[in-house]
This record gives sequence, C-alpha cells and structure tokens, in this order.
Amino acid sequence: MAEAGTEITGYKTFFVGADSSILPEAVLEDLIVYGYEAYRLQESSTKVLIQKLELAAQLFPSSIFFFYIDLPLEGIQWSELILRFIKNHQDSVRIGIMYTKRSMEGERLAIENLYNAMKIQCGFIPLNLKRSQNFPLILQHLEECGARGKRKHIRVSCGASSTATFFIREAGRRIPATMMDYSINHFSCIMTDVDIMPPYDTHEDVLIQTSGLRFRTDCKKIMERDAQNGKLFVFVFLQKDGSTGLTDDTRFKVQSKIYELSTEPTRTLLQDAYTEFLKRKRDGITMEATCTQAVQEVKLAHSARHS
Repeated sequence: MAEAGTEITGYKTFFVGADSSILPEAVLEDLIVYGYEAYRLQESSTKVLIQKLELAAQLFPSSIFFFYIDLPLEGIQWSELILRFIKNHQDSVRIGIMYTKRSMEGERLAIENLYNAMKIQCGFIPLNLKRSQNFPLILQHLEECGARGKRKHIRVSCGASSTATFFIREAGRRIPATMMDYSINHFSCIMTDVDIMPPYDTHEDVLIQTSGLRFRTDCKKIMERDAQNGKLFVFVFLQKDGSTGLTDDTRFKVQSKIYELSTEPTRTLLQDAYTEFLKRKRDGITMEATCTQAVQEVKLAHSARHS
C-alpha cells in the first residue's frame, strides 16, 4: 500500500546485493537527473545485508527493492530470502529481480518462472556484461515501474543564506533574492522588493550561491505568485543558445550536489537505525522484532529533532 504523497514525491528504489562493480555510484547519481532516488544496499556479510534490508523495508514503506540474485550468499538462497521478505512486506513494498543475462534461454526461463511464481510486481532486469549498456535498461525499467511517481525532477531545499543575484545591466543595479529550492532544471526564489524587478521574463548572468555551489546562469521565469514575505518566482535554467538546462560543467556540479543532499537523510536514517538495532540485539528476540524496535526509536528521535 503506497503512503500518501509517494506518487508525487516518487518512490525510493533499493538495489539489494549490487556492489559498485555492478552498479557504480555514477549510475545512481545519473538517475537523479531523471527524477529517480536510488540506493545500493550491499554488505560483505550476508547477515548484515539481511538486517539492513529489513530495516530499510520498515523505515521506508512503499519502496521498490530490486534483488541482484547473482551475488553469492552465506547460508541462504536468494529465493528463500526473497520469499520470506515477500511474506513479511508484500503489502508495503514492491519487488523486482536483477541478474546477469544468461546465454541459455532455458536458464532465463527457469529464473523468471521461479520468481514469477512468487508474484513479484516489478519484473526482471537482465544485465549485460558490458556495464555501459545497463544504464538505459535500468532507466527504462524504473520508468515502467513508475518509480519516479508524478515528479519530473528532484528538488532540494536551500539554506537560509542561499541567494540568487540578478544583474540588471541597463539599469546599473543588482537585485538580490533568497533561494528556496532548486533542481537540475530550475530554481525558485523569493524577492522582497519586487517593484524594481524589470517586466521581462528572461535574465542573463544570474549568480546562484547555495549549498556550497556558486555558478552563473541565464534563466527564464515560468511562474510567479504572492508569498508571505514578498513574491515567489520560479525560473528555468537557460544556456546561451536559449536551450533549457545548465552547461555541462555546471550541470555535473549541481547534479552531484543534488544527489548528495537528496540521499543523505535516507542514508543517515538507515545507519542510525542499524546502530540502534545493534544496541537492542538480544537472544530470544527475532531479528524482525528487533528491527521494529530500532525503527520506532530512530523515528521518534528524528521527529523530536525536527519538531
């Protein structure tokens, strides 16, 4: 069952058992550009992997989990692990399978028949040995699964000191604005002195300073509305030739920062939950029950910090 709002914000996607040789960090970062929030869930210890998998499922219901079934496990088969996971979380998560493409059709059919019998919802991603060919395959599959929800871009909020400065050269002045958020495609800001803003929509050489980033860009206004402390504007980034977006050098920096800021809270929450899990491990208490206690504790602590 999807949580309220997930269709708009998108769904977290976890690639379970896929290490950096299968799914490099650059691939996860590139997925951000297309509006997908994705994570690797991989550990050298099978026991730790299973524990973190359970924590992730409880922390982030409505997520999508793709299991890379060619990773060797200790003491358990992937089919057994996935069947147990489905039994525990079939009403709250969706599941898909990743595997290295088989040369024999019979092997492929055996894999897909086995997991189709478990009624997985997100199908199969057969990976190529040539890793560079896998990104469009993964991208297409996430699109088919609706992992992006209704959003087009991932936005990150700005700190209080973030600014956008508009240089109005013909008038010899600069107009400061407070940055609110940004994506790889656009940014929003609030201006308090709107009367001095020129009437045209396109602006050249706007200076953006936020989240440790500092860059200049052209932009075009696509929306404005009244706000409590001024007027809120939304601008799309433009290149010098008038095409939408940022120049390559700037785009790579902004993309990297968006990936860092958008995924850090999830990584931190999962690590905090695992630390709490280790504190609570006791003989006679199931792993799932201990995970539930740990998740409840970190959620309470997180709510208290943000209240």
